Amino acid sequence: MKTLSLLSTIGLTLLSSSALANDYAKEEANEKKKPDQSVNVTPKSASTDNTDNTDNKIEKIRVVGSKDSGLELSSDKILKVPGAGNDPIRAIESLPGIVLARGFAPAVRGSSPEDMYYQSDDVPVGNVFHIDSFSTFHPNLIRSFELKTGAWEAEFNDAIGGVIDTRLKDPEIVDPTAIVDFSFLRTGVLFESKINENSAFYFAMRQSLVHLYIEEILDDEEQFQFDQAPINNDYQFKYVNYIDPDNKLTVQATGSNDEVALLFDDDSDEVLQNPDLQGGIGVDQYYHNQSIIWTNYSNWGETKVIANRLERSGDIVIGQLLDLDAKTTDYMFKVKNNQDWGNGVISSGVELRSQTVDYAVTGKQQPCNNEFEVCPPSYYADTEFESDEIDINFYNLFADYDWDLNADWSARVGAVYSYNDYTEETFVEPRVTLRWQVTDEYRLKVAAGQHHQWFRQYKYLSSKFGAPDLKLSQSNHYVLGIEYVGESDYAWRLETYYKDMDDLVVSNPLLQVNDLTSSPSNSEGANYLNEGVGDAYGVEFLINKAISNDWYGWLSVAYSKTERVNNLTGEEFRYQYDLPWIVNLVSNYEINERWQIGGRWRLQSGSLYTPIISADPVYPLDQSGNPDVEQEPIFYDPVEAAFNSDRLEYFHRLDIRLDYQTTLWNKETNIYFEVLNLYGQKSVEGYEYNADYSEKEKEYQFPETPIPSIGIQIIF
Repeated sequence: MKTLSLLSTIGLTLLSSSALANDYAKEEANEKKKPDQSVNVTPKSASTDNTDNTDNKIEKIRVVGSKDSGLELSSDKILKVPGAGNDPIRAIESLPGIVLARGFAPAVRGSSPEDMYYQSDDVPVGNVFHIDSFSTFHPNLIRSFELKTGAWEAEFNDAIGGVIDTRLKDPEIVDPTAIVDFSFLRTGVLFESKINENSAFYFAMRQSLVHLYIEEILDDEEQFQFDQAPINNDYQFKYVNYIDPDNKLTVQATGSNDEVALLFDDDSDEVLQNPDLQGGIGVDQYYHNQSIIWTNYSNWGETKVIANRLERSGDIVIGQLLDLDAKTTDYMFKVKNNQDWGNGVISSGVELRSQTVDYAVTGKQQPCNNEFEVCPPSYYADTEFESDEIDINFYNLFADYDWDLNADWSARVGAVYSYNDYTEETFVEPRVTLRWQVTDEYRLKVAAGQHHQWFRQYKYLSSKFGAPDLKLSQSNHYVLGIEYVGESDYAWRLETYYKDMDDLVVSNPLLQVNDLTSSPSNSEGANYLNEGVGDAYGVEFLINKAISNDWYGWLSVAYSKTERVNNLTGEEFRYQYDLPWIVNLVSNYEINERWQIGGRWRLQSGSLYTPIISADPVYPLDQSGNPDVEQEPIFYDPVEAAFNSDRLEYFHRLDIRLDYQTTLWNKETNIYFEVLNLYGQKSVEGYEYNADYSEKEKEYQFPETPIPSIGIQIIF
């Protein structure tokens, strides 16, 4: 493990913890469930699937399913995607065109990882990923998750990048059961039981274990030590009461906690390059989410009444650069209805949300958005302090109508009305999808939609560090695709897209400080402005084999291009997550009822980076305020080439997984063995420089060599 890799992971976590995305999404109407019905909708297990190929062909269980606005992964098969560590949501990397920022945060179709939003069972999720890249859900609770990539339904009103809508299973009315997991990375337990014939619950909790041994596997040359080794935990609770055949009450709660802190040596390259890192960096973040959902079935269709509370906290320290203590509390009330109307289904609803942001921050006054520029050294800027409490109210109305125009044509037309009393902006955004069933086996789709999103970082709300007059970023999505859905075990789809983005946030260069002797050119101006624009376009191909003849899998190929323009400086450049080519191949073979083997291979273009061509020494100032060249430099200020002007070499990697179904102590048991980076490919992910930038060495993506791991799951 190298310092740069660790810092990158922690840095992304810090970014995520400061996001103010309150993410809500839409579910498809569930089938009406009676109290005496099983609520487990997971498809058949692997042992059942391979006993009868005829049944397999009838069911056509596809691990990856096509949806109007994206793709859906379902069934227990997503637990066994090689390289995902028994974590279904991490399998998202294998879908077309997904770029993972530093290993786990998805960026979709030319957007930032910050431009995503996430929900689970109709309510927002505070954090979807832990610091160690694992998701915050117990894997056996995930029934399915859908990735929405463009022109999605009207209910989704707070994202310009993409949506991940996770569906957790409902508790089953069964005798008490427990699932115990253990691996070298984490341990967990899931307990599920009926309360009576009409109600049931489950509770799951997991704890990471890497903090117990991570210091033992660090390289000897590392120039830091852990003040708090990475540690995290999460929990999920759900209670369901089938009051009568027409009414269901759900009470659910989820949460997670992450902590990590490291201290740099005073003579480490990190501190010598940036003295503001003295004291180390760290994060302590958590979220707690509680909700009550009443579901009613009547002549008016399915109606859900939802009350939700979400609390998120992020304590972040980055040396002398930033000390942030922030808490965000949201209260949401939402009513949504799905009902048949004419030749289709109308979905509508209202959402009211109140948000309180309470923060105190001490930091350097150096505005910067590193998606548009290389940030100037923070050392030049003054330290400021601010504390505040901000109250914001959001109002949303949405409706979609999905209907058959005739035997071959269908459409979905919708719109969302949104208003917030902070920026006082009003949005009326249409969403349209048109489908043509060309033949029984081929379907053509065209879609378009307008989208916007709330600010993703605390600093943009700050009157001192941000810019209260900022507007919200917007995007237009356009999609054209063709899909094969015949009787074959194989299905495929080809989709092309274009999206433009406007009112993106860039820093004001007149407010930046670029040396020790200067000051901001316009101290009265705004730190940030809506002067960024961008676009992205590409084509994605996916071929997916359903489970038959003991194997299943998929191949995805994506080509894309994404650019940004800073209207203040006139700079036009390729966006940092622009990876023109991405190829994924996933396959699993069920050897027999006990053994299954699978592999996942990924190829992608190298990441963009900004080369450093030289560095200027920064000397202390003498009594006259001039640089004193007789003294040792404080640090070296790197001189960069054009922003994102160079690209690393191609990345590729093969992961494999072997599963063995058996019994231990007369209990059903699954033992799995994985090897990451089977053929030991060393893929460059960046460069580390010495203190004066005169030397550099390649930084390789983890793992550089094959890494085996083993896990066990027992059902009691």
